[in-house]
Amino acid sequence: MSTPDCVLDCRGMTTESTAPSTTADEPGPPLLDGVRVVELAEEIAGPFAAKLFADAGAETIKIESPQGDAARKMAPFAEPSPHRETSTTWLAYNTSKRSLVLDLESAAGRRVLHELIAEADVFVTDRTPQQLADLDLVPDDLHARHPQLIIAAVTPFGLVGNAAEWPSTALTRAHASGSAAGVRRNLGANTGAPLMAGANVHEADGGTALALAAWAALIVRDRDGHGQIVDVASTDAMMNMDRVDISIAHNDGGPPARPPTKGGSAFGGRLECSDGHLIAVTPQSHQWAGLIKSMGDPDWAFDDEGKLIDRLELGEEAGEAIEEWAKAHTRDEVFRALQENSAPAGPVLRPSEVMNSEQMQVRGFFDRLDHPVADSSRYPQFAARWNRAARAPRSSAPLLGSSSAAIARTHLTPWTPAQARRAGVIG
Repeated sequence: MSTPDCVLDCRGMTTESTAPSTTADEPGPPLLDGVRVVELAEEIAGPFAAKLFADAGAETIKIESPQGDAARKMAPFAEPSPHRETSTTWLAYNTSKRSLVLDLESAAGRRVLHELIAEADVFVTDRTPQQLADLDLVPDDLHARHPQLIIAAVTPFGLVGNAAEWPSTALTRAHASGSAAGVRRNLGANTGAPLMAGANVHEADGGTALALAAWAALIVRDRDGHGQIVDVASTDAMMNMDRVDISIAHNDGGPPARPPTKGGSAFGGRLECSDGHLIAVTPQSHQWAGLIKSMGDPDWAFDDEGKLIDRLELGEEAGEAIEEWAKAHTRDEVFRALQENSAPAGPVLRPSEVMNSEQMQVRGFFDRLDHPVADSSRYPQFAARWNRAARAPRSSAPLLGSSSAAIARTHLTPWTPAQARRAGVIG
């Protein structure tokens, strides 16, 4: 019996016709090149959604009041004295955008906004239903006027329901979603123990959900030609991220129990090493065994018959011994020992350590962007790469109103931009 010419042998070799190509795909234009976004949103959730569009190549026009986005007033600042152009929150969530200052209290300012929205593919907003109605931007009416527009709204409690108009802050939203009970993430500080995460830790969740949903709506529009209203509640998005502590709280009927101060390290928590901190978690027996093995199998961890004592029986003695062991070693030594023995652990890294890490350098994750006031700084890239799409050129967050005249010029008839600025319509 003859052997066929085109076969796979036992070593996995392939014929010429089935061999994978080794030619790299030539990257095309940025993924969202040609998409136009108009953003009417402040602080974090809405601006983060629009930033994801901008960093993926969409032309993104940010509408600001004459006072500017409230994020411009958020500490800390990139220079000693507060300045509306150097808030690090503002700088982080508004890269690659253009700023247009409009007085939406004026009929002329509202007209310019309406005309810009009519030319857009996506309208990102964080305004409540009543605030949108005051601007003649009721989502259903807007959808009827512009059936191809994606209206992407992220509000604290959604566009429908009794809570749609409730006032809130980042802190109350975190509590309303149950997320605040689970804030245990630690951030590195230059000195001392890691600090607890701040009140805005969950705010980008709503923006992430909105960007994902709006991108999906764009895909559907390309398929059937119709835009739609995307309604995201920040509190829903926070719950949907499913932090482990939230699930524990739900199933236990209350917030997660705080581990004992002395023995907590035996079961999971922060370990202080000779040069930093590390998080180790050993909730399962084999992970506990890995932790003990990493320590050299100390006698106190075993009974008279040489059997490993259950971690729940040791408590304070184990906690103190583990703390002493960690303090006698560097963070990297403890991390690698735990990793090798299947005990979950991770170093607590300072921002500078993350930015300078070899992995981040290989991925080119941080861009250095120049800013006319805040100076040059490094900013995180979009957290994805595409082999067939180039990364979009990026710019730092815009100065307040820096593109007002250029963007609004064709919408100001019969005024010139200078006349509109003197009248207070643009800034």
